Formats: sequence, C-alpha cells, structure tokens
Amino acid sequence: MKLSRRSGVAVLVAVVAALLGFAYARPVTVLEELGSTWLRLRGVRSVHVQTGLHRLHYLEAGSGPPLLLVHGLGSSAMQDWGRLLAPLGRHFHVYAPDLPGFGRSERPPDADYSISMQVKAVRSFMDTLEIDRARVAGISMGGWIVSRLASESPERVERLVVVDGAGMESDGSDIPADALLPQDEEGVRRLIATVRHDPPATPSFVVRDILARRLQEEWIIRRALVAMRDGDDWLNGTLARADMPVLIIWGKQDVLIPLEYGTALQAEFPRAELEVLDGCGHVSIADCPEAFDRVFLSFMSAVP
Repeated sequence: MKLSRRSGVAVLVAVVAALLGFAYARPVTVLEELGSTWLRLRGVRSVHVQTGLHRLHYLEAGSGPPLLLVHGLGSSAMQDWGRLLAPLGRHFHVYAPDLPGFGRSERPPDADYSISMQVKAVRSFMDTLEIDRARVAGISMGGWIVSRLASESPERVERLVVVDGAGMESDGSDIPADALLPQDEEGVRRLIATVRHDPPATPSFVVRDILARRLQEEWIIRRALVAMRDGDDWLNGTLARADMPVLIIWGKQDVLIPLEYGTALQAEFPRAELEVLDGCGHVSIADCPEAFDRVFLSFMSAVP
C-alpha cells in the first residue's frame, strides 16, 4: 500500500511538473485555452463553417439583433473581442469570426490577405449564416474591412463602429508598420508599447512565446501589409455610400495610427461622430474598458 501511495504521489508530482513546464514554455497557448474555457462557461459557442472559399472559425453568443465583430491584423476574435462577447450576448446575437489567416481559421498559402479579400470573406460569412443586415464593428485592420463593407454594401450594415481603424492614406504622420513584425524579444516589447498605452509588465517567458508565435505567422502579416500598401483598398474618397450612423472610437494616445487619421476618416463618412478616449492607445478596448464599453454599447443599442 505504501508503495502504491508513493507511486501515486510521484505520478501526481510528475503531471504537475509537466503542466507547469508546458505553461512556462507555451504560456500563450495556455492563456488561449483558458480563455476558450472561460467563454464556453459563459455561453459563448465556438463554431467552424465553410463560407465560400474559406473555412472559418467564429464565436457566437446570445440572441436578438445581429451584431458582427471583426478583429485586427495579427489578432483573433477572442483576443480583440472576447471580453465583450458574453455581455453583448445579453442584447444581441453576436458573431465574431476569425478572418482567413488568423485565429483558428484556415491559412490558405496562396492567398494575398488583402483588404478586398477579407471584405469578401466577411460578406460570404454573412451570406452563409443568412445575416442579411447587422450592426457591425471593427478594430484596426478590422475597422478598414468593415468600412469598405459599409461602402460597398450599405444595405447590409445598420450601424457601424470603427475602432482606431486603418485604411486612410495620409500625408501626415507615418504609421510604424515595422513594429508589427518583431524579430527579437526587444521587438515584442516595442510592439506591445506601440499598441498599448502604459501597458502592464510582460514576463520574459511570455515575451518569448509571443515572439515564436509572431515569427510563425509573420508571412501572413507581411503579405497583408504589402497588399495594404500596394493595393487599391484605401478608404480616401470611397465612403460616400456608407450613409448609416457611424461611430469612430479613437485612443488619444494611439501611436500606431495617430488621431489625425481618425479625424480624416470621420470626414469621409456622411454621418459619423468621433469619440476620443483620453488615456488610451491603439487598443482602446483594452486600455480603457469602462469608457469604451459605455460609448460602444450606447451607440449600438440605439433604436433606429
């Protein structure tokens, strides 16, 4: 009996040590799995669907008017919108897809990952799930995507929120796109400082795992950036048909896409208001959650 008990303790110790070792080596994966479990316990569903050319993963919650949420470059639905999925599900039927190349969606090796490709993917996603018309929001690159969706298919977008959106070609401040392509641990720390205002300290073992993940997916981000720079997807002069109510939310301290781009974007829409959140960087949804949630939900909940 003693030997059996000792053996059981030894096995338990070995299992715990293995789990701790995995968590140390792959903290991003562990956090993602914990996040998925947390969402599942709160009623958020994880689904895969074939939409035209792409097999996409998406998160779904709640019931009511459809609300479509689009994430940014190098991110995912859970990373950008996960905190809000369950709360928003109390008011809306929420759909948050992982765009082709990101999250748990497929990564076609021959795709150009351009904005026009992603707009088509989002429109196909809506068609497949029979979402005729929705309230729509996008963060960063997602803001660029949903802005083009609203201009090309205004009948599909009831209300639009753009959060620190890319897509405006400007003669003003340059966007430090190279910060999105870290090559070492210091580069990861620069990336975090670029997208967050006064970010929390990140342990070195987490930074190493973030770097490994970014290097693994670098080819997709590089291809997307090339398509953005060289393509015909700029928003300047293209948004006159997007005449639905539009809210543009911008972090005042955004150093990736400075506020002047938000002011220029507002001028492109026929009916846009600009909400500037002080003390927030590029990821205002994370930097200023209370202020962000207040303005976002107030606008999205408005009765047409």
